[in-house]
Amino acid sequence: MAATYANVQANFKVRYGRWIDPLPDDHTLADFGQFVTQDSRPGLNYNFPVLTGIEGGQTANVDNSAFTINPAIDSQVKLATLDGATILMQAVLSYDTIYKGLNGAGNGPSGGAFKTALDQAVESLLMGAALYRELALAYGPGTSTAISSNIGVVEASVSGANLAAPQVVRLFLTSWIPGLWIMVQNHLFDIYQADGTTVRDTGVTLQARPSTTQTRLQLFKTASVAVVAANDQIVPQGWRLKSCFGLEAIYNNATTLFGIDASTVAPWRCMTFNAGGQLTRAKLMGYGAAISTNGVKTGGKLFVVSYSFADLAEESNTLRQFITDNSVRRQGASELVYVTACGEITVAVYQYAKAGQAMFIATDNFKRVGSTDITMRPIGGGAQGFFTHSTTTAGAQIKCFSNQAPVFEMPFRNFLITGIVNSVGTSGAPVSS
Repeated sequence: MAATYANVQANFKVRYGRWIDPLPDDHTLADFGQFVTQDSRPGLNYNFPVLTGIEGGQTANVDNSAFTINPAIDSQVKLATLDGATILMQAVLSYDTIYKGLNGAGNGPSGGAFKTALDQAVESLLMGAALYRELALAYGPGTSTAISSNIGVVEASVSGANLAAPQVVRLFLTSWIPGLWIMVQNHLFDIYQADGTTVRDTGVTLQARPSTTQTRLQLFKTASVAVVAANDQIVPQGWRLKSCFGLEAIYNNATTLFGIDASTVAPWRCMTFNAGGQLTRAKLMGYGAAISTNGVKTGGKLFVVSYSFADLAEESNTLRQFITDNSVRRQGASELVYVTACGEITVAVYQYAKAGQAMFIATDNFKRVGSTDITMRPIGGGAQGFFTHSTTTAGAQIKCFSNQAPVFEMPFRNFLITGIVNSVGTSGAPVSS
């Protein structure tokens, strides 16, 4: 009788990865934003007080009399309430793929694979989880009827009668995220019309980025007659009504968010500036002076696209370093720090920044709230929490999970810069046509 898998299963080793809680990469929102510790989170949501007005009961007098004191005007404290939003990532592997990898891995002729299937799946899974965590923190569209943020806005259709053709579209350069589109081929996205509510089509595949110098995407969906048009907005698949509000949405908020109305409570509204051209030192100094009047004294970090960073570095006249006998000269910068009226502003290249904007986050102002950061830890212990065998197919499933949402505890101390036009000549930024 032939040995079946069920009869000899005990002779095989099941391979598990170590428990992994990946650390955020440098110069990411997840790295800069503190994750609120477990003992500060109640079971239902995260609540924190916001000082929206100081005591105002003052009385002036000059006649030396026993004057009447004016009534007290109480300080105002509002309660902000929010909860995390979930992102679950999964990878599925067939048993054939898993066991071929168990023959060993190594470079060149050694081993049966360059990398085992499980190693590859776990590494890629965590990379995907980190990417979508950043997209949620920066551009989560929120739970409003209309999406409050996006990861790209269509400027025009370039070719293709419809999504089934497929269709090539051009995004506005200001909404182009250069560090995103190169890594998400075959990922799925939803497209909404300009109102942010009407669906153009969902589950659309990004087939390719046709050009390295233009803001073009090739989109496809089998049998779809939908035609993507100017001002359509792109979001990750299924995120409308099911995502956190990302920072872009918080920066632009002018109504009620997390239980506080920014139209009537001034400190609950972020500042915004329109650069109207290239980002410069002088403009940053001005923005720092403006935000200092809101109480920012310890600076913060400005997250910019690499093209904006290149322009700022090129502008500086203090970037030369001569070594020993002047035979070696280095010119450039990996980090820029500006001393402004609000303190030091550190400029950092953010991989998922839009080309036309930059985000300033004041020191100790940004938090990430939720039940857990990205984790593969099993619930309740045990070794098989993130690795499960499929009951209907010949394979296994690997998962990781996160639940979080970003929040500014004092929104008026943070600002968004829009209208940035980077210098193509010095930074190599793509053009939009």
